[in-house]
Amino acid sequence: MDDQKAEIIRKIKAYGIIKDPQWLDRPDELVPMWVMLDAIVRLIERFDPPNRPYD
Repeated sequence: MDDQKAEIIRKIKAYGIIKDPQWLDRPDELVPMWVMLDAIVRLIERFDPPNRPYD
């Protein structure tokens, strides 16, 4: 794995975007749509938590 991919994997682990080691150990493999959508939903919820008051 090159340095750029290793750095991205390190950041993904640190931020907790993807926690499943099955996906983190294979950065060159294609992932199903649901894995990418799950990561996107986690990011959205991190910046706009669903239980946060509106005001």
